[in-house]
Amino acid sequence: MRKPEPATAPYSIIERRGSSVAHAGALLIGIPLTVFFLDPPFSFAPCPVIAYLIARSFRRRKLAWGAFQGMQASLIQLFIFILAAATVYTSPVPNLAATFGVAGFLLFLYSLRGSLDTLLGYDFRYAGVGSWLE
Repeated sequence: MRKPEPATAPYSIIERRGSSVAHAGALLIGIPLTVFFLDPPFSFAPCPVIAYLIARSFRRRKLAWGAFQGMQASLIQLFIFILAAATVYTSPVPNLAATFGVAGFLLFLYSLRGSLDTLLGYDFRYAGVGSWLE
C-alpha cells in the first residue's frame, strides 16, 4: 500500500521558483536580450551573474538547497555564455563553430530540464558540476 504524500514540500516555494529562474536564465534573460537588444554572445553575459546573485540571496537567508542550485546554475550559464562566444568567434572555421553551437544548445536544453526539476521540488544535479561544487 502506498504511503500518503507529505503535506509540505521539503523545499520552500521561494527556493523552488528562484532556483528555476536561475537554471532557466538563458531562456528568460539571454534569448529576449538577443531578440530585442544585443548580439548573441553579449546577450548571455548577464545570465551567470543573475544566477550567482540568486545563489547569494539564498545563502544570505541560510537556504542551502537554493544556494547550491543557484551556484550550479551560475556555472552552467557561464558555460553557455562561453560556448555562445566561441560559436561567434570561431565562425571562420564552420565545423568548429557548429560543434560549439550544438554543445551550447544541448547544454541549454539540459539547463531547462534543471529548471523544471527544481520548480517541481526535485534535487537536481548536473553531471560533473554537481559533485564538483559540493
